[in-house]
Amino acid sequence: MPVVIGAAAIAAAGVAGGLWWWRAVDTPDPPPKPDLPTLAAPAPAPAPIAPRPAEIGPRIATQAEILAHRAEAPTMFRLDANPRIFVADFPNLDRQGAAFNRTAALVEKAGLPRDRVLDDAALAAAIARSGDTPGTYYYGHNYRGRDLERFFALADRDGIALTRDEAWLRDELARIRRLVPAPGEFAIVSVPGLEERVDAAMREAILQHEVGHGHFFADARFAEHVAQVWRDTFTEAERAAFRAFLAREGYDPAIEEVMMNEAMAYLIFTPDPRFFQPVHAGLTDQRADQLRAALRGRAPQ
Repeated sequence: MPVVIGAAAIAAAGVAGGLWWWRAVDTPDPPPKPDLPTLAAPAPAPAPIAPRPAEIGPRIATQAEILAHRAEAPTMFRLDANPRIFVADFPNLDRQGAAFNRTAALVEKAGLPRDRVLDDAALAAAIARSGDTPGTYYYGHNYRGRDLERFFALADRDGIALTRDEAWLRDELARIRRLVPAPGEFAIVSVPGLEERVDAAMREAILQHEVGHGHFFADARFAEHVAQVWRDTFTEAERAAFRAFLAREGYDPAIEEVMMNEAMAYLIFTPDPRFFQPVHAGLTDQRADQLRAALRGRAPQ
């Protein structure tokens, strides 16, 4: 702000209680000063342009744009259809597994502890027992934000050294939490890149399946609808058949939410028959269509 400079103050003196103006008798007034040109005040300096705030969120993308992307390093996207679903795109299955396998072991893999993170040796042993490889432990992953936050808190508590891809995921999780402050919830799902184990149709099916889980985690109304259909429309025999199928896939059948979430995603969000056919869960095609219709009643499009 410019500073205004005032004129000189008039001098006055108090003498013996009286006030005197000093002036010589008969002294003529001084001649008037010539008019001087008025100098314009300098223009204020322009205000500095504030820098634009740095973008803190992942790029918003459609499913088609994510599928067209070819990741050379792990890349996080924010799904346009549901901004509380974040998609981690990996160059291949191995990088994806390095980021998420230990979270899978903690959250939903059968026969593994729920109160601690496996170290490298224990994780390798668990994967070997499953008959899978680190790349195929899961072909895609999906987790609530708070489940991932718990994973990193436990790893920090127990001094578990993170892989480079887990460290990347931890940083992305913190960035997303700034966009969706607690207690708001969000989902992080993943998809691997094209490679000899993953063709284009598989990549699309994996992404579609995982986005279905993302809707379940990020949309409470949809999750409630799935729970109601699982409870009221599936028969007990059908629920038991799905539990058996999912147990063969390595999921913990004791976690009921995982069972209903997976049943929903396999039925309505998994178009590739290499991943799911109704017979895998003991269903006829006709009955599978009836269950799909019930689940789709409130499913996001």
